[in-house]
Amino acid sequence: MKNKRILALALVLIMVALIGCSSKTGNDDLKDKTVVGTVNGEKITKGEFNALYNQMKQSYYISDEDEEDPEMMEMIAQLKSELLDQLVMEKLINQKAKEAGFEVTEETLEEARLELEEIIANLADQMEIIDSETEEGQEEDQDKKDYTAEAKAYVEEELAAMGQTQDEFIDFLAQQMAIEAYIESLLEDVEANEDEIEEYYNERLESQKSNIVSIDYDEVELYKPEEVRVKHVLIGLSQEDMEKYDQLIGEGKDKEAKEHLEEKLKEIEPRAMEVLEKAQNGEDFEKLIEEYGEDAGMKDNSVGYIVRRDGDFVPEFEEAALNLKEGEISDLVSTDFGYHIIKFYERYPQKIFTLEEKRDELKEYLDYEKKADAWAVILDEWMKEADIKKHENKL
Repeated sequence: MKNKRILALALVLIMVALIGCSSKTGNDDLKDKTVVGTVNGEKITKGEFNALYNQMKQSYYISDEDEEDPEMMEMIAQLKSELLDQLVMEKLINQKAKEAGFEVTEETLEEARLELEEIIANLADQMEIIDSETEEGQEEDQDKKDYTAEAKAYVEEELAAMGQTQDEFIDFLAQQMAIEAYIESLLEDVEANEDEIEEYYNERLESQKSNIVSIDYDEVELYKPEEVRVKHVLIGLSQEDMEKYDQLIGEGKDKEAKEHLEEKLKEIEPRAMEVLEKAQNGEDFEKLIEEYGEDAGMKDNSVGYIVRRDGDFVPEFEEAALNLKEGEISDLVSTDFGYHIIKFYERYPQKIFTLEEKRDELKEYLDYEKKADAWAVILDEWMKEADIKKHENKL
């Protein structure tokens, strides 16, 4: 979790520094002391709001002209309202953390310094990776680069552009750590019990088995369906012919589309039969792919395609691939891409992961969900109890 946070901080460094350290920046936006809200008597100024809003304007690509556009005004007003709510929430959480004694200490500051160093190290690693991918054959120049110094300079430059210093950013990180420690203390006893883990396992396992596509969206994979690894030679229709077919389908002319497809498939059938005969006669399938294949996805693809019943491939291809036996080569398989000659390479049987195998992953996910729900309840209670005033007409 810490590594994810560090990477996230590195990627959004500019925004985080401006928002989190807005009270210390020399940015002109902060000079406006107009009160746009209060939280238990603590003021939120127009300057604080502007620092956040102007950053969001960049993120949403909102121009000065957009702000004057009547069609954009409702959306912008909604954004401003949400940003004010965010500032209210931040003030309230900070107040609660301080009341509970969770404030920045020398130890927290040192931890924040180390985290900034780790942010810089992560940036340096990313810079080196990018160079290795874009500067092949220039290893010698790459070896001479000091990526840590480059990453540090980048961070300093971006912070300086906003009137920030590294010390101010470190102070922000330390404040965030203190708040995180407070939140963790509030939620430390919130966790999923054995019954909840088992119930969730049974529910999601059945869902994944009955709907394979759902596996890609679930946090924990509990079921691995049967899969086959195949390669194919595609004798393809022309781009023009495929576009014509798609156009007819889009216009609801299914009969004309079918006739068009059959006609164009007949035109390429002799070439497809020639390749099929070569494959059936034992010619090297890899060479046939290289010589005749028209699927760009097969180029330099040593693995091939992994096929399962999830709709990732057109139905005809999927069905033919899954029904092949070891070493078998299909007959011509027609689709709206052309003719496919498919060769079976490997089968992976289905696997059902046991509760014991996935218990730790399930608990981690459910703990996170329960803590998030509990935190939402706490925040809601705080908001109800707090003396909050918002002056959205002044935004």
